[in-house]
Amino acid sequence: MNRVITLSGQAQNSVTKTFSILSHLRFLTPNSLAFIVLIISAVFCQTSSLRAQESEQNSVRSLQASKVALGEVKIDGHLNERPWQQAAIATGFTQRDPKDGSPATEKTEVRVLYSDDAIYVGVRAFDSEPRLISREIARRDEGAQSDEIVIYFDSYHDRRNCFAFAVTPGGSYSDATFFGDSDDNADLSWDPVWQVATSIDSLGWTAEFRIPFSQLRFEKDRKKWGFQVSRDIYHKAEEVYWSPYSKEASGFVSLFGVLEGLDDLEAPTRLEIRPYTVASSRKRPEGTGIFYAPSKVTDMNVGLDVKYGLTSNLTVDLTINPDFGQVEADPSEINLTAFESFFSEKRRFFVEGSGLFNKSSPAGRIFYSRRIGRRPRGFASPPSGGTIEIPEASTIISAAKITGKTAGGMGIGILSALNASESGTLRDSLGNNVGSEKIGPFTHYFAGRIEQEFNQGNNLVGLSVTAVNRSLNDNLSFMPSAAYVGLADGVHRWQKNKYAFRWSLAASNVRGSREAITNVQVSPFRYYQRPDADHLELDTTRTSLSGSSFSVRGAKESGNWQYYGYYERTSPGFEINDMGFQINADMQFAETFLKYIQSKPRGILRSFRYDLGLNTGLTTAGENRWTWFRPVHFVATFHNNWTVDFNPMAIQWQPLSIGKLRGGPALRNDMWHNSFIGINSDTRKRVSFDLGSNIGGNFDNRESFYNISPTVIIRPSAILNASLGLSYSWVRDPIQWVGKFDALGSTRYVLAEIEYQQLRMTMRVNWNLPRQMADHDSAASPAQNLPHRSYRPAGVDLWPIRGPWNTGARHAGS
Repeated sequence: MNRVITLSGQAQNSVTKTFSILSHLRFLTPNSLAFIVLIISAVFCQTSSLRAQESEQNSVRSLQASKVALGEVKIDGHLNERPWQQAAIATGFTQRDPKDGSPATEKTEVRVLYSDDAIYVGVRAFDSEPRLISREIARRDEGAQSDEIVIYFDSYHDRRNCFAFAVTPGGSYSDATFFGDSDDNADLSWDPVWQVATSIDSLGWTAEFRIPFSQLRFEKDRKKWGFQVSRDIYHKAEEVYWSPYSKEASGFVSLFGVLEGLDDLEAPTRLEIRPYTVASSRKRPEGTGIFYAPSKVTDMNVGLDVKYGLTSNLTVDLTINPDFGQVEADPSEINLTAFESFFSEKRRFFVEGSGLFNKSSPAGRIFYSRRIGRRPRGFASPPSGGTIEIPEASTIISAAKITGKTAGGMGIGILSALNASESGTLRDSLGNNVGSEKIGPFTHYFAGRIEQEFNQGNNLVGLSVTAVNRSLNDNLSFMPSAAYVGLADGVHRWQKNKYAFRWSLAASNVRGSREAITNVQVSPFRYYQRPDADHLELDTTRTSLSGSSFSVRGAKESGNWQYYGYYERTSPGFEINDMGFQINADMQFAETFLKYIQSKPRGILRSFRYDLGLNTGLTTAGENRWTWFRPVHFVATFHNNWTVDFNPMAIQWQPLSIGKLRGGPALRNDMWHNSFIGINSDTRKRVSFDLGSNIGGNFDNRESFYNISPTVIIRPSAILNASLGLSYSWVRDPIQWVGKFDALGSTRYVLAEIEYQQLRMTMRVNWNLPRQMADHDSAASPAQNLPHRSYRPAGVDLWPIRGPWNTGARHAGS
């Protein structure tokens, strides 16, 4: 199949117009434009010898699916029905690890069937040493230290997004969605309803999947899907793929093979209704001081979640009075900085499909879903001698979102949520309720995203918008009443994803009272009040603030040698914190990076990577905040499956801190150094360990730190594992902020030396009981959430991870 690499006239005009627009933007200085030109030139020079149009041979693996009648295949882990015997077979797997590009050492066969309501995949995994097949059991989506088979469907065939389903010989399973053509971008919160069964015999093991079409998203008339199958052969530390996926390649979904013959697919009606009731009771010591905390709290709550398929590829999610309790508590920490801590989202409604919304500008993420339902930020004055009771979170009245992709290949995501107004309860000295004051406004949150792909996914242009609108009173005038952010971004990839050019352009606007906009100006990201910043001017009469941000990146992303150049600029007034998570403003940042990857065994090493990097950060006025140089970073895996991650030295020149004095003059710090090492032993062993350590500070040792973090993992059986992790940190900071004071007619900034130690211990024991099932041929009910059946030969004890056995009659097992 021939593929022509070319840039259409329309695309050329778009590029020309883009650079014309950028050249007229006020915040682009001649120096920054020159830097952008250098980046683009460095990348395009690599392909200057290519003709404008070039035909090349591109072999894509394909597999023909066969249609079967309903009920003709039973999900029992045995591929003995006639349709399996007659189906086309995909084989010829290729290693990714340990010998990248070499044929797999064990044979794997894949067959695909489909009926009117589901698609079936049968995998026969041959193994010359079946007694060594690992069957460790883990909870859903956690991943077991075991053999594994994963099937991937790019049902949109957009070469960027896919659905994945995995199973181990012991019956542990997981599922996820991948987005952005990267195996790093995974959403594990997606929990569809599907079936799988496994069996182990003298030839190896088999896996039989049934995926209802109702759980997938696809275009009705599309007869071809992207398709991939991977297999982990655990006792050999070998990872193989049907469609070759090299460590040196760029992309992931774009490298899939093709599943053909999917004729007359009909998407069934997709409707899920999940009502819930939650009762809770909490006891704790009664609160003291001005904040009231009752010793006993009981609560009862009800709500409803609805998921409905508008079309075969668009889904709407609705929730009324949602159950947004955290499934896992946030870790405790000591934060002595002026910046807030980032915590990951764990609420299912926001996590599912989040890949479409989670887009970043150079200043940070423009959508941070934990802003919705956050703890009220207002404050009320308690009565004399009394206290005030503050809600722990804002009530989310309702939320809705639409996600999916149109028939024309346009990705769409829309989210809307309403936060209720919150009040603090005033209590007298006896704890009696004597009134309330508003501490949280009624708020509407909106996030939207559209993105369109071109040229088989090699080009993408997207637009994201977020908006926050609050109903405020005088007590809450310190908050902006409205905040808006827009982000346009794109990527162009060419020559089999070998080269890529990425860009983003964003703008923001916040509005509110003078107090609110003053608070934005003096926030830790910008410090407009800084006396030595000639390019900044604090204006306390402002009622709005606007800013912009942009970035460009040119890179070679595949092959042994990989590199990139990157530049970004964010104006002082750029603000995204009302619905996003901001990490900087008033910033220019440039970076260059070079990496060498050796994915094939060399000497004592199975694979290794070496890279070096140089980056510098400046304010928009050119003040040098830091320059880091890392000459050596070495990551290697040995033949015994041990890995080492080693950075002997990274150096920071003349760091300038604009935030140490919290709005005062910038401080010049001494040169810094940092080193780290990480060692991981072979996780296939019953006892393994991880060891990480780093050390750094000033060269004169006035400011220094070190950390060591050992972890031991024990796996005495297939159903039991335990880990013990320790972490010890020591920090000495001679310029820790204390406060600002007026003395002798001038402002004095007080800093002090702080030295602290921190010791953490984490202990976890997992005892995963296998699901026992009777030995009969009845298929598991599709109403169950991922039922499975796994068979094993007689005489196999569940306790050993591996061990020899005598083949014989099969019976229900782990």
